Amino acid sequence: MNATLLTALAARLMGKTWTHESAEQLAEALDQQIEQLTKERMPEHLADAANLSGTAAYQPGLIGLRGDAYDMAVHLDALTTTAAALGDADLAEVLTEAGEFAHELVSRLAAAAYATLPAPVIPVAHAA
Repeated sequence: MNATLLTALAARLMGKTWTHESAEQLAEALDQQIEQLTKERMPEHLADAANLSGTAAYQPGLIGLRGDAYDMAVHLDALTTTAAALGDADLAEVLTEAGEFAHELVSRLAAAAYATLPAPVIPVAHAA
């Protein structure tokens, strides 16, 4: 474990969070986060997806993801409100855009969940 991780852990144990002082440090932390999540979560997600037996089997996961996305969207809305109240217009603008994308993701996940429903059967006599 490197010194940065130890420092971050110590700060977290004291109820504080570690912040990065440079773009390079932040970029490294973001890259490490993706690497760690990919290493830890990708095999699990692939295994779970491989067990899906039909379209309806996607529904529970999509509903769960939509809930997670909505939680993220409202969290971003709260962060945007605070950034604006503190007068940080640049941060508020970026957070607003992220929130809009998050709300769009919520809508798209709902559409995906609806796509798992069986198509209505139209009798041939009524198809025309």
